[in-house]
Amino acid sequence: MIQVRGCEGDDCPKVFKTERGTYVVQGDVFKAITTPDGEMAVEVPAELLQGL
Repeated sequence: MIQVRGCEGDDCPKVFKTERGTYVVQGDVFKAITTPDGEMAVEVPAELLQGL
């Protein structure tokens, strides 16, 4: 995976691009909705996704 957006620290929102051409988003867990087993919703700032 290659980090394409976000800060350099460990505890901040980030976007990564995988070798398969998909994206992985790191952010705060968003608990306002219920997700199926094996899934998790994350919340990130809008500017993190601009230009992708």
